[in-house]
Amino acid sequence: MLLYMSFFPQLVAGPIVRAAYFLPQLARPSAEPIPIAAALLLILGGLFKKVVVANYLATGLVDPVFAAPTSYGGPDLLLATYGYAVQIYCDFSAYSDMAIALAALLGFRFPANFNQPYRAQSLHEFWHRWHISLSTWLRDYLYKPLGGNRYGRFKTYRNMMLTMLLGGIWHGAGWKFVAWGALHGGGLAVERMLEPWLGRRPSSPGAKLVATFLVFHFVCLGWIFFRVEDFAMARLYIGRLGSGWGDELQQAAPAMVALIGIGLIGQFTPPALFERTAAAFARLPGWGLGAITGIGVAAINALGPEGIAPFIYFRF
Repeated sequence: MLLYMSFFPQLVAGPIVRAAYFLPQLARPSAEPIPIAAALLLILGGLFKKVVVANYLATGLVDPVFAAPTSYGGPDLLLATYGYAVQIYCDFSAYSDMAIALAALLGFRFPANFNQPYRAQSLHEFWHRWHISLSTWLRDYLYKPLGGNRYGRFKTYRNMMLTMLLGGIWHGAGWKFVAWGALHGGGLAVERMLEPWLGRRPSSPGAKLVATFLVFHFVCLGWIFFRVEDFAMARLYIGRLGSGWGDELQQAAPAMVALIGIGLIGQFTPPALFERTAAAFARLPGWGLGAITGIGVAAINALGPEGIAPFIYFRF
């Protein structure tokens, strides 16, 4: 148990690896070979997402706009909202991936913590893809003990709302986190309420595209509350977002738009792409794998901005 508590890749903010998942690996070590190629690929991908995508979006777009939303028009505010959605995903999934990779290099298996969340076609699906270790923890230790969906529709809606409210407060004691949790709890309840008419998942390609578009923008609305300094600033930001469309763009540099595009395109790549790439890496000789990894780390370091930006979720 002491090893579990002190095992550095097991980060409390994510991935949250439960003792029941980790301790049996100590008792019965895996006989499978260490997946060196896949682990190094995860580390390279994590470094790129954090050092290049997340850090540049933060300094070049998100931080300036969120610091003074009344100084910018609606297009800049919308772009910054998209930028923060990509930034928080790249930042958080980056260190989750690197923690999983470091554990793998030491012979342990951690479950994935993110699974292309912005391709979700419902909020329910989003929470099955985003911060999976936290969402399953909320499900098992809050939602189910409250009664889950076992005692009728209205208690199910209540349990969803309470679970997400508590999940919001877990991130910080502030009204903005209460609003973020209430928004997601209410959204999940409304989805469950509409299921008899709309179904759990859309069937046609057009309906899937519309559902993905709506869910992504709903999540982005929630990210505004998550990112702003306080609830009053959220009101200013959303008010300006709805009215300031006559102003010229100030922060829409091509590089920022490209980074947002890279982050969103990555949400829709084939699910097996990583496995195929890792398998190709694994066929390289040891010296080739080491050379590519070293060159990749050096290139990412050269591309990244000066200084070291802390991970967003280290504040929670």
